[in-house]
Amino acid sequence: MEYLTRQSARKNGTGNAALAAVWLSAGVAASYQHFIVRGRLRRSESERARYQQAIRFVTHEMRTPLTAIQGSSELMSRYNLSEDKRKQIAGMINAESKRLARMIQTFLDVERLSEGQMELKRERFAARELATVCTARAAPLAERKRIELVVEEIPEAELTGDRELMEYAVYNLLTNAVKYSPAETTVRVSGRYEGGWLRLAVSDQGMGMDESELRNIFRKFYRTKGAEASGEAGTGIGLSIVEQIATRHGGRIEVASRPGRGSCFTLILPAEAPAVRAGA
Repeated sequence: MEYLTRQSARKNGTGNAALAAVWLSAGVAASYQHFIVRGRLRRSESERARYQQAIRFVTHEMRTPLTAIQGSSELMSRYNLSEDKRKQIAGMINAESKRLARMIQTFLDVERLSEGQMELKRERFAARELATVCTARAAPLAERKRIELVVEEIPEAELTGDRELMEYAVYNLLTNAVKYSPAETTVRVSGRYEGGWLRLAVSDQGMGMDESELRNIFRKFYRTKGAEASGEAGTGIGLSIVEQIATRHGGRIEVASRPGRGSCFTLILPAEAPAVRAGA
């Protein structure tokens, strides 16, 4: 009788262990499925956020050339213009259309860059020419606000990388400096070469930022209180992309600022001096 009792206990113990194993397996499977579903939801939300971010960015940045094209075409259709004036307007439409095409390509490149799907171009270009081209492009915006753009001494150093993306980065810093500076002030572009690094700085006499704002300035969608109150349109995306471009080129970006005293954004990029290349 005692033997049968022990055998029954063993069977019950085995059954309980098997049942526990089944429940444990089911629990592990449910937990695994839970994390899989959560991961898919996070990826879906991330993809949706990136899509919304891209739409907001493109809509904001493309507004200027589209407005110029629309306004110029309306002038040509409504008024009896002289041949010279028509040629001038047609030239502007052509230039703005090309600018828009370049912007679209840049946006696509930036999206691929952020996804890690893009190999940067390996072009050589002069730092001085980069600063000059971007300053000339930002000049009309500065003129409308009676802001003086000054290009100070830029070293004859050469950068290697994707010129279009680098132009986007410098132009973005310039337009931000102009947008958030009061009229009749000065925006300066300066540079210096130090031991294999180019320091290209854009400084303004604008509203400036406090310490808490400086900690967040490169975060996507972040805008300072002063930027929000200024009435200037913006998405808070540009500076995060500038930082990403600098990082992908092996460099970084620094910012110094004080409330009411302006800001200085400095791109620090690997570069070569002409003398070094000539002796190589």
